[in-house]
Amino acid sequence: MGADGRRGSLAIADGSLRGTLFDLTGRVALVTGASRGLGAAIASAFAEAGADLILWSKNAQRLTRAANTLQPSASRLLAQPVDVTNQTALRRAVHEARRRFGRIDILVNNAGIWDGDEAFRLTRRTWDRVVETDLTSVFFVSQAVAPLMKKRHYGKIINVASTSGVLVHPHGGAYGTVKAGLMHLTRILAVEWGPYGIRVNGIAPGVFRTGMTRDLFADRRWARRRQAEIPLRRFGEPEDLQGLALFLASRASDHLTGQTIIIDGGASLIV
Repeated sequence: MGADGRRGSLAIADGSLRGTLFDLTGRVALVTGASRGLGAAIASAFAEAGADLILWSKNAQRLTRAANTLQPSASRLLAQPVDVTNQTALRRAVHEARRRFGRIDILVNNAGIWDGDEAFRLTRRTWDRVVETDLTSVFFVSQAVAPLMKKRHYGKIINVASTSGVLVHPHGGAYGTVKAGLMHLTRILAVEWGPYGIRVNGIAPGVFRTGMTRDLFADRRWARRRQAEIPLRRFGEPEDLQGLALFLASRASDHLTGQTIIIDGGASLIV
């Protein structure tokens, strides 16, 4: 939200951040799951800050729409339909991106799914799908991109986790466990790759209004009750993530690594 309380973009297309710590001019940013929701909002913020963009999404149609929306504000843009669970495809896409841009400075691991059931009924198929999409793919995408960062002795990796990795939610056996694991993977990669100038941090959103949470908000009684429990008295919107993502992607956070920052309007403070 802006100073006047209205929602909207970061309003930096006029170049007001150029030359500042938050300037991404000349940086190349890869955002997975970029066709909608949090990924699209993050990509938009990076474009307005001057970054060149590489957009990944499994859904080619949505990816094309997102790319068309961002094209006017992005310096250069490459949209690649990629299934992050396919190691061959993701490595091929990274190779193509390197050939096109010569570098990748920023990686946002945002692609993910939610699925689950109570522990007695949670199937192996569901468990494997969540682990593969939300954790395994993050490692292998990072592993494919990190050598390009190591070569330049500079890079930013941002893993989108969830407060489900900190708090216990019903039916969260797979998703919550994976997000907790992602937070620890963030710490491990920060330690291993820090000597090469690669910073690895995470963002843990609370409940945000996105396509993934549509079913939650369909329960209006739950939504009213939950909103009343949030200290800021509102749910997150994708635009609320833009400032934090920009901070972690920019020089402003160059001495920060291994941290996962919760952004949930204070909801996780209430027991």
